[in-house]
Amino acid sequence: MANLAVTFAGVEFRNPLVLASATPSWDGEGMKRAGLAGVGGVIPKTIGPVQDWAAHPRNGRFHLIRHNGRPIGMVNLELFTTKTREAWVKEDLGVAKEGGAVIQASVLAMPDPEDTARLVEEIQGTGMVDLLELNVSCPMPAAGVGMHIGKSPELTYIQTKVAKSVAKRPLTVKLTPTVFDMVEVALSVKQAGADGLSISNSVRSFAGVDIETGKPFLRGYGGYSGPAIKPVVMRHLSEVARKVDLPISAIGGVMSFGEIIEYIMLGATTVQTATAVMWNGYGIISKWLKDLGDWMAKKGYKSIDEIRGIALPYITTTEELAKLPPLVAGISQDNCTKCGICERVCMYRAVSSIGGTYQVDKAACDGCGACVQWCPGGAVKLGSMAI
Repeated sequence: MANLAVTFAGVEFRNPLVLASATPSWDGEGMKRAGLAGVGGVIPKTIGPVQDWAAHPRNGRFHLIRHNGRPIGMVNLELFTTKTREAWVKEDLGVAKEGGAVIQASVLAMPDPEDTARLVEEIQGTGMVDLLELNVSCPMPAAGVGMHIGKSPELTYIQTKVAKSVAKRPLTVKLTPTVFDMVEVALSVKQAGADGLSISNSVRSFAGVDIETGKPFLRGYGGYSGPAIKPVVMRHLSEVARKVDLPISAIGGVMSFGEIIEYIMLGATTVQTATAVMWNGYGIISKWLKDLGDWMAKKGYKSIDEIRGIALPYITTTEELAKLPPLVAGISQDNCTKCGICERVCMYRAVSSIGGTYQVDKAACDGCGACVQWCPGGAVKLGSMAI
């Protein structure tokens, strides 16, 4: 039987799945339920200073983004915790502990780093937390916190350095995707002495406009989460994993056990989820863990460590890929449904119907693979020019 346990930033998790800092973990009871469902770790909504809580909109703050009726993402106007720091310290962290999962407490990086340090000391002083996650990444905060810190390597270094100086638990830092080069920020976190990274938060976004009324669906800028952001997160994760020697917790677009595996193959140690729990309930956790265990057993893997980072050596530059021998499309007539999609999507005009069958002009084919991606029957493959 496969062993799903992992060690992240020196702390052992019973499995790599973690409930992210978001709506499902708004209180201790929600975190407890996730723990009882089997999740390896839980992270509360970001805990701030005594005077800064309970200030998110209560007049609609979620909007599903759909394509052909199917949800592909969600914009939210969630902010930090809606509970007082006193409530977390005196009650909710204790309730969360009853779920049996590791508690990775999310704490807000304050405009004054000394305030950040005091917050770290108070939260770890409860004795309820196993490690800390410093939030420098919220996409819609007031100036001076969240992404306004995290997009600056210098400010992130200062916050991390001060927080680490008082941390008696492993300190991780949650980075913002609202940067061009996350590696630079991640290196500043490592230099400041952090024990791990979380990559990354939701993407700053706008929900759109109702064209019948001319009014926005949500009247503020929010955070975009869900399956549509996965390629963005995977880019940041893989770049950082190849250049920064720190354990990473990956977050963004996890909708099945397959995404958990993908993130681990790109270098993650733990994988966080929230949107999928909001859409499917806490029961999705036990399903994914069973699917993950079954997959590992089928593949013959004994531990998560065997697959961590195995995809990274295959990543290269587009310039290097351009030096490889070109491939061209080929169509299997046995599997072709004669739908004509391949001809429609070929911008190089290399596919055409001849005598009732679709064929490829290899001299015109540019090897882009669009026809392969769109073929509903799997009849199109890329192969050598000599085929």
